Amino acid sequence: MSDLIVTRATPADAPDLGIIGPAAYAAAYHDDWDDAVGFFQQLKTFGAEAMLETLAAPDARVWIARQDGVGVGFLTMFIGSLEPVNSREGGAEIPRIYLLPGARRGGIGKKLLDAAETQAKAEGCTYVWLDVMEHAEWASAAYVRWGFADIGVQTFSGGLRPGRSRAMRVMVKDLK
Repeated sequence: MSDLIVTRATPADAPDLGIIGPAAYAAAYHDDWDDAVGFFQQLKTFGAEAMLETLAAPDARVWIARQDGVGVGFLTMFIGSLEPVNSREGGAEIPRIYLLPGARRGGIGKKLLDAAETQAKAEGCTYVWLDVMEHAEWASAAYVRWGFADIGVQTFSGGLRPGRSRAMRVMVKDLK
């Protein structure tokens, strides 16, 4: 792998985050949608403007991974978020870990997660949690390799293609 740097994102990174997010989401989940308007609205939640709003939130922490100076992935985390199955306190939600297709399977996601876990521990969190589409087995497998355990299910509220499962597996990793 060429030169890889993971840093906390700033508002100056919003344009790159706004490219990575929609591109990575569309590459991974485009088959889930048959409603172009709904898909567009979902992609907007990853755009530069949405990322600026996330970066401005007091409980948000965002990291960007750059390879050879180019943004190839990011992770968002919200401190103080209760996981939705047991409403356990002391957690941090990781709602988004997204990598461009060519950046997958190279350890970049794990490096982003390591940075987030270090920060979560420093801020007094005892666990991190995320959810993943039940049919995204490749993502679930990575989370299990990284130490997450499946604790239950919640329902995705977006407008997916008929017949697609709306189940999202909730996964937790205790921080030691």
